[in-house]
Amino acid sequence: MAVTEPVRVARATPAPLTPKGSTEMAQLIDIRRVAVAPQHFTARVTIANGGPLTTDEDLVGTTHVYNLLPDIVEHACLGDASETFRDVMGATEVAHLLEHVTIELMARTGLGGDVSCGRTWEVAGEPRTYDVQLACPDDVLVSSALSSAAWILQWAYSGGADPKPDVDAIVAGIRDLVQNAEQIAEREAARDAAEQGAPDGPDEPAASAEDAATPAQTGEGELEA
Repeated sequence: MAVTEPVRVARATPAPLTPKGSTEMAQLIDIRRVAVAPQHFTARVTIANGGPLTTDEDLVGTTHVYNLLPDIVEHACLGDASETFRDVMGATEVAHLLEHVTIELMARTGLGGDVSCGRTWEVAGEPRTYDVQLACPDDVLVSSALSSAAWILQWAYSGGADPKPDVDAIVAGIRDLVQNAEQIAEREAARDAAEQGAPDGPDEPAASAEDAATPAQTGEGELEA
C-alpha cells in the first residue's frame, strides 16, 4: 500500500509494559524501526535465530497466547483462506501473530476506534524479517501496544512461566501512556537535560520520531489480517 505523504521514522518504541515481578527474557522479536504515516504505522521486525518463525514450531507457546487472549481467534483475517484468525493461528508466521496481539491490546484500550486493519508481509532479502502494518489512530497507542505484544510473545515462547502477563494492567498502562503522552515527554526531556547538565531554559518537547525519512520498503509474501 503506497504512502503518499511524508512519514516519520522512529529508531525505537516505548519499553514494553510488563507486570511487576516478571523476569527478563531473551529477546525473541527485535522491533528494528517504525514508520508513522497519517493513517498507518509500519514496524520492521526480526525474529531471533533459534526462536520459532511460525506458530506451529512451538504450539505450546502459541497455546499460551491463546489462553491469555482467547478473543484473538475471532479477529477477521482477510489475507488467508479463512475468514477469521481461528483457522490460521496454529500455523502462521509469529510476526502475523504479533500483529493480531497488538490489535487486540489496542482494541481493549477503547481508544483506537476501528483498529481491525492490519497487514504483515515478509521483507525480501532479509531473513526472518517482516513488516507489520497497522491502522494508526494514535502513534503512541500503536507503538505501546506493539511493544507490549512483543513482550507477551516473548513470555509465551519462553515457557509461559508464572507470573503470567496481567493483560488488564498492560491495557491500563497503555491507556495511561496515551492519555498522558505530552506530560510524560516533557518530564523525560527535563530529566535528560538535567542529567546532561544543560543550562536552565525552557524545555524542548521530546521528539518521538525523526523527520523527512522514507517509508519502509515493501517485501514479498503479503499476508493480510
